[in-house]
Amino acid sequence: MIKKIILLILLIQSSIMGAQEKDPWTVYMTPSSIHELFSKYEGEFQMEIEMNGLSEPILISSSHKMVLGGRFLELKQKGKMMGMDYESVYTIGYNTIDSTISMTTITNMGTGTLSLNGEWNENTNTATLYGKLTNPVSKKTINIKQILEFIDNDTFVIQSFDQEEDKPEKKTVEYKFVRLYK
Repeated sequence: MIKKIILLILLIQSSIMGAQEKDPWTVYMTPSSIHELFSKYEGEFQMEIEMNGLSEPILISSSHKMVLGGRFLELKQKGKMMGMDYESVYTIGYNTIDSTISMTTITNMGTGTLSLNGEWNENTNTATLYGKLTNPVSKKTINIKQILEFIDNDTFVIQSFDQEEDKPEKKTVEYKFVRLYK
């Protein structure tokens, strides 16, 4: 009888201790302080695009909102680029399990999806992300590096660098997002 009581006490104690540990799925599903940072960038922004070969920046409107229960920041752009209608959608996320940032970009200027992943630096509010695209002309891989930097509550920047074949990496475009106040 005493053995049964001791066993019962051990089982109860074990279940209490297990409940006190964080369940990995709960951690994975729960937005973090990084997601709170992302939520500060909801609203209407102007995206200023500086690109190699252009004498003036391109200005595009950009609407931002948190989606999927505050887990991702979605950025939707619409405007004119080089005389053509332009639309794009970015999704920025933070993985609470492996502490990485992910970003996807799709546009009406192509059928490919740019998917980037990288490390978050909480001290500087920046992430360096890496991905690949296929050059539509040569069909060769373009290695992409983007640096995502949250400057203040009204401004963030994405710098994009390309590296193809044996050529050196070069900065190709910078996107600056500035909050619009009405």
